[in-house]
Amino acid sequence: MQILRIGKVMWSHDYDLGTLGLANDGGALFAFTLPPHHYTGEIILTPKSLVLDGDGYEHIPLDSLEQLYLGFDDFYKRSMVRSNGLFWQPLRLRYRLKEELKTLYLIVDHTLFGAKNQLWFNTLKQLVSRNA
Repeated sequence: MQILRIGKVMWSHDYDLGTLGLANDGGALFAFTLPPHHYTGEIILTPKSLVLDGDGYEHIPLDSLEQLYLGFDDFYKRSMVRSNGLFWQPLRLRYRLKEELKTLYLIVDHTLFGAKNQLWFNTLKQLVSRNA
């Protein structure tokens, strides 16, 4: 298996984020608070798939991706992160697994100064467009 890129990742499903309340909005005010997430682990990109392995496990064939989006939305809000997302934005993946449409929010290689979501977004976009 050829590995194109590897990193540390925090992630959540859309339904996980739907269970968060006002406490998470207020949590963004504290200096060293991590962004909202439900799972942590490693992210591995190969020419054909994306693997998230850690507290949970996700295997996403790249040809199943229906949408790549970098930014905030109704589930992952700006108010949930420190500096209102000035230094990074979540990477949202929508993909189809059998008949089910799944949505994941990723935060890759997060530090105090941001995350590498833009790099991963660009890399995934390029791979998906090549394979289309």
